[in-house]
Amino acid sequence: MTGGRARWAAMLGVAAAVSALLAATGWLAPASPRYRDPAAQDPGVCTILQAENERDGAPTTLRLLSLPGGATKRLTQAGYWINAMGYSAAQDVVYGVADGTRGGRYDHGSHAVRIDASGTVADLGIVGRAGSPRPAWSQVTGATAGAIAGNRWYVRQDSDLYTVDIDPASADYVRVVHRTALRPVSLAVGVDDFAYDSSSGLLYGVSTTSRGDSSVVTLDPATGKVAVVPGLRFPPGGAYGSVVLGPEAIYATANRDGRRSVTYRVPRDGSGPAVEVSTGPTLVSGDAAGCFAEATPPPPPTTVSQTPTSSPPIPPNTPPSETPPPNSTTPAPTPSATPAPVPVREPPPPSRPPPVEQPAAVAATPAPTPPPVATPTPRAVELPPPPSKRHVQPTPTPEPVVEGTAVKTQEKRRWGLTALILVLGGGAAAGHVRRHR
Repeated sequence: MTGGRARWAAMLGVAAAVSALLAATGWLAPASPRYRDPAAQDPGVCTILQAENERDGAPTTLRLLSLPGGATKRLTQAGYWINAMGYSAAQDVVYGVADGTRGGRYDHGSHAVRIDASGTVADLGIVGRAGSPRPAWSQVTGATAGAIAGNRWYVRQDSDLYTVDIDPASADYVRVVHRTALRPVSLAVGVDDFAYDSSSGLLYGVSTTSRGDSSVVTLDPATGKVAVVPGLRFPPGGAYGSVVLGPEAIYATANRDGRRSVTYRVPRDGSGPAVEVSTGPTLVSGDAAGCFAEATPPPPPTTVSQTPTSSPPIPPNTPPSETPPPNSTTPAPTPSATPAPVPVREPPPPSRPPPVEQPAAVAATPAPTPPPVATPTPRAVELPPPPSKRHVQPTPTPEPVVEGTAVKTQEKRRWGLTALILVLGGGAAAGHVRRHR
């Protein structure tokens, strides 16, 4: 093993010992789970839009409610009396039924309104029958429950379930395309809001009639059948004007529970009782739409990926300024006298898009820096000895000179030992000759 290899072996041994020490103390342990994205920790996290009416008529206060935490944030105060809302994931907007404005109720029935993410409300006009270009009356006037599945907006008014087309490209946009009678009426009329379950195709709500007794019920949009879900019940009280479905629970808001409104959570599998999530002022009417997950922030990764691409162009500009001095000197010494620029010239070729990411990743770890020094590029400095020009020898690094000196010392020792053996052998031979004379 040469002196250079022995040094590298010693360095690797020290690095291994340090790594083992850091791992034992916990410095190299993986990140703690508490730094994970909250949405990744709990798949049931979502946000809903609530419409709250503390008295009859407009305005309606729009709030964002975070579930299951219960944190609320006021979005805006709309100049409409809004109910029967539903969230369209494809359009990323909420549709609702407005019975009037600050000026009072509409003379020709309810209007459809569209609410965007900023809380801006747009009046879409009367919700008439399909095929009616200028409807005179809205069929969903006084509706209290709403939910959206695809381009279909289900709205309950009394004991009827209306299907409204919300496809913006359709000729029947915000027009009633179907009506289904709900049965039994004794359960249907007590449902003040519902949410659509895509896995079963059913609507889930809470019936507060004497027969329903605050039980969770399902409504089939195809047949109109209303059925009680066994084992799922909310606390008895007033109307549940807001109902949304989470991945693992049903959330419903009682408009009046004593002197407050209360949002409860009930596990969908019936594994536990209703639990309070949030409270607010008593409401005359209310509604909710959503449970939509909050968007993750992708911009930071893109900005980080752009920073390495802007940095590589700087190194290529630096070598050209260093190269002119070698041109002024003799061509032979320049390559041997400038071993340092050789590794610097390696980054410019990888300036193409795919390899650019690799230098950034290698620079992040200090460990890989020694191997470039150990690469055969420094040994290429040994090439100057063959040329006849001896004045170039002082310029290389001292390491090759030390290695050459060690080799010459070993050769001298061999020749000295050989000479000693020859002298001793010659003396012995001469003595032998003298004794036999």
